[in-house]
Amino acid sequence: MKIVHINFTLETGGIETMLVDILNEQCSLAELHLVLINDKYNINLLNRIDSRVKVWHINRPSGSRNPLYIARLNRLLFQQQPAIVHCHNHQIAKLLWQHIGQRYLTIHDVLVPTNYFRKYDKLFAISNVVKQDILQRSGLAAERIYNGIQTADISHKTTYTSGKFFHIVQISRLQHAKKGQHILLEALHKLIYRDKLIHLRVEFVGEGESLAYLQQLTRDWQLTEYVVFSGLKTRASLYCALKNYHLLVQPSLYEGFGLTVAEGMAAGVPVLVSNIDGPMELIDNEQFGYSFPVGNAGELAEEIRKLVLNYESPSVQIKADDARKHVRASFDVRQTAKQYLASY
Repeated sequence: MKIVHINFTLETGGIETMLVDILNEQCSLAELHLVLINDKYNINLLNRIDSRVKVWHINRPSGSRNPLYIARLNRLLFQQQPAIVHCHNHQIAKLLWQHIGQRYLTIHDVLVPTNYFRKYDKLFAISNVVKQDILQRSGLAAERIYNGIQTADISHKTTYTSGKFFHIVQISRLQHAKKGQHILLEALHKLIYRDKLIHLRVEFVGEGESLAYLQQLTRDWQLTEYVVFSGLKTRASLYCALKNYHLLVQPSLYEGFGLTVAEGMAAGVPVLVSNIDGPMELIDNEQFGYSFPVGNAGELAEEIRKLVLNYESPSVQIKADDARKHVRASFDVRQTAKQYLASY
């Protein structure tokens, strides 16, 4: 079976990272191709792709309306004649001139525009929340196939002691209007200056358009001593280091899933998420993690405070151990790749 995956870019987001993992799993069972439409890609991520996967670059400058690039894309598909064309952005359908092979779309988040959904033979949703969102807004059914992570590559935590500092990590694109990093900063300000928990340290891992805003907010709230923006980390270094954090916080305002939450759980790190549908599905309504009301910095601060004070209690370790087993059983990328193949 010849399968062509298509995406606009291969940068460092969760979609692209998981796409590479899927390619590397599927290529032992089928002929795999990846088509990148735009000229934006992360060389480290590109180098992680198995040599058995053929990568094609259309090299369209972002935002270009030059039809030559679209012609190049369609000529490539015509020449390859794949059985499966698996797209990872809903807008790709408008660029495809011919209906070659079965045309599939994975929808990676809630609130994705529905304009082009009917141009695909089948829709995949990365969670039950996304599946329901698709149905409500378009009337179309989607098959739920969970996102997956390389659980075997993640070192896990074995001791739950507070130590001199209590290290909190937040991992995602610095895009506060969606990911809510400003809410965590506000909560930290309350914990430091109201509750005097001066041993707290917060690390933001990632890059994005909100970096300058969040750095200024850190200065305004006198948190520079307690906060570090460490930028991007390689996945290998992150998977090795995750176990060293005490807590992972994901304060998103909306989210269809939450790969970084799953990674934290796989590392045995307690996770605290906003009570929106995607992350709550991951932690199974607090069976495998903790939550706070979305957008509420005061409640987030209170949940962190309680976890800090009770961190060495058996209940914290038991929940974290259960979460690690749950992720390894339910959200491994090998399962994700095989489920896609079975559905094709």
